[in-house]
Amino acid sequence: MSLRDEPRLDTLERWMQEIVMHPDGAVAGVRAAPARRILPVAVGKLEKVVLPSKSLSSIERLDIYAHMYYARLLEILGDEYPTTRQILGNEAFWKASRRFLERNPSRQRTLNHLSDRFPAFLSRHLPPGGRSGLATDVARIERAMEDVHDAPQAEPLTAAEFTAIGPAQWQYVKLRLVPALRLLDLRFPANEYMNALRAGKKPRLPRPRATFAIVYRRDFRLFRRDQEPGQFRLLAALARGRTLEEAVRKSVSRRGGDADTLAATLGTWFREWAAAGIFCAIDR
Repeated sequence: MSLRDEPRLDTLERWMQEIVMHPDGAVAGVRAAPARRILPVAVGKLEKVVLPSKSLSSIERLDIYAHMYYARLLEILGDEYPTTRQILGNEAFWKASRRFLERNPSRQRTLNHLSDRFPAFLSRHLPPGGRSGLATDVARIERAMEDVHDAPQAEPLTAAEFTAIGPAQWQYVKLRLVPALRLLDLRFPANEYMNALRAGKKPRLPRPRATFAIVYRRDFRLFRRDQEPGQFRLLAALARGRTLEEAVRKSVSRRGGDADTLAATLGTWFREWAAAGIFCAIDR
């Protein structure tokens, strides 16, 4: 290849990216259509584009980068979903992770959102069964933990601000939830199972049972907490922008008991949420 025929730097960069990101390695990447369109000469004269070293051929040098790239992405998935991996087992988890990366290659400059769609991918592609369903729910929790970790900071409401909301204001007051909060409607007792595993226990695989959880950040720490169905419905209604009166009416109307019991229950819930710091503003 003469100096006049040498490709531009941006052409080499695009060609190299196609090869490194190919899921089947450098050999397949060089022969694949995207790389061939960018730099056709490399198919038959690779050593003219990438010089061999004393100990490695041109393709072996490229393969180092290709394997490093996928190894790093797989490492990230393993770090973000440790409990999911524990439930599925290493072999099944790495197989699913590689299939996910093949179908959802990284397209951003950072890797913060690499696995955004991983729980949904698992729900579609894992074999049917209780272990797969539990693993998918656990993956949703672990993805929520990543999202909450990176969510913007917001100053929570104080106890005094809460107590200043009188019953007469409920019809027009709206409570805004902090950005670092996720609400999860689950098919399995996944949060309870995670707690048991992380405590070093060996729980039995649970049967399907609808559960509700919140994941939130407070003082730079992440928390996971199960919620009663009425609690969850109330938070979900507030998250949709309902007034406090509307949210209460829609979420706890199915509860039995008298008005005093309902008031005591709501008081317990709001004290719990206030202590967790999950509300950041009062909109009127």
